[in-house]
Amino acid sequence: MTESVYYTSTATKLGSVGIVWRFKDGGTSIVRIFLPAEDERTDDIIPRSFPGAVRRSHRTTKEVCRSIQGVAAGRDVTFSEKLLDMLACGKFQRRVLSQVVGIPKGKVSTYGRLAERSRASKGARAVGNALAMNPYPLIIPCHRVIRSDGSLGGFGGGLKMKKDLLLMEGITFDSKGKVPAKFLF
Repeated sequence: MTESVYYTSTATKLGSVGIVWRFKDGGTSIVRIFLPAEDERTDDIIPRSFPGAVRRSHRTTKEVCRSIQGVAAGRDVTFSEKLLDMLACGKFQRRVLSQVVGIPKGKVSTYGRLAERSRASKGARAVGNALAMNPYPLIIPCHRVIRSDGSLGGFGGGLKMKKDLLLMEGITFDSKGKVPAKFLF
């Protein structure tokens, strides 16, 4: 028997954000967050990625939606990691994501620093790959991770969204579009 998967979406300042979830251990468990895409509706992407997913809301997912709206508006929001179904993530990725959760609003870290903190010295590329597959963007704020030279690096929602999120969180950029070192965590 396959486990039922549900989804909902919420309008934010960034666009429509999709939330895929399921019931687990008597509660809800977030399986994946979908950021808005320029050329396709979130509600069209989710059923392709999760065939059989049913649109449904739940009080917990309504709270998550409100929190995601807060993040997209630049507010300081804390999520419970207990809500996340981390089984889809490998051991290294979980280590990296747990480090990213600790980056406070208004600060950034670099791929290299996260590699060191995740016990993967010289593993900046591995950290970048782990973050590229972050199933929980906005909840796990991978937009707060930049390159060591202060440039943005990558982001699943695009560099404009990454920059907009950082600006809303109080990060500024120098004349070359880089984050000054004073924002490093």
